[in-house]
Amino acid sequence: MVYECIPNFSEGRNQELIAGLVDVIGAAGVPVRNIHADADYNRTVLTFLGSPDRIAEASFNAIALAADRIDMTRHSGEHPRLGATDVCPWVALDPNQEEQCIADLRALAVRVAHELDLCVYLYGKAALRPDRRRLADIRRGEFEAWFRGLGVDARWHPDLGSRVPRACGPVVLGVRSLMIAINYVLDSQDLGTAKAIARRIRQPDVVQARGFRILENVHVSCNLLDYRVLNPRKVFDRVRHWAQRSGTDVLLTEIVGLLPGDALAEGDVEAMRVTPFHERMLLDFWIPAGTG
Repeated sequence: MVYECIPNFSEGRNQELIAGLVDVIGAAGVPVRNIHADADYNRTVLTFLGSPDRIAEASFNAIALAADRIDMTRHSGEHPRLGATDVCPWVALDPNQEEQCIADLRALAVRVAHELDLCVYLYGKAALRPDRRRLADIRRGEFEAWFRGLGVDARWHPDLGSRVPRACGPVVLGVRSLMIAINYVLDSQDLGTAKAIARRIRQPDVVQARGFRILENVHVSCNLLDYRVLNPRKVFDRVRHWAQRSGTDVLLTEIVGLLPGDALAEGDVEAMRVTPFHERMLLDFWIPAGTG
């Protein structure tokens, strides 16, 4: 039984802290297989795989360190965020083990709430409330709205744990299907163009998209929720079509985390201008070594 864990931390600039998160995850016997740190988003995404008990221990270690070291009252960045460990999703690589994955994730949520005294929300397939299945619905208003509203506004009532706001913010834990996070970087500085393209390519339950400005270029940042319906190349082609209609083009494509090998066909990496790319970015590369 192998789970994938892809926690997102609200820190993309402090290299010492990022290294510390990698170390405490590795201490549980599950080496980090991918690190994506972005200073402009001020966010780091780590990816690791292993057996349920090791994934649970590694997740707990990282959540504890992030809560101790990240002060959300001083945090700023381009990406929406709620807490120090902004979101910590688990994925059952065997769909037949998903119910067990949900049970294991909920057990971790109880431990985080009780031992770390944190406010915990559950989303995705592990959600306890239908209005919390979508991460965006939980995160609306971000840390500032949560900090003002916890204990005051019923919307912020936790699923588990503390009702007292803390500087580290809450933790959002969940179980979801395999998802591909990918950024299409435009040869443009026009944020309006990126946002307009994002609106055009969104598709419920298949593609989430937002426009961001990062340094001198704008991004169309996507989550491919069902890559078998719309894979990275098809989304690239749509983004490029609308970019060219706007007088620009896709400069390069950035993959965040790992992606399944069957999401790419021959020639896709070159056609999408994926930068950088190597076989270690494929989930398939790590599955034999990540059984825990």
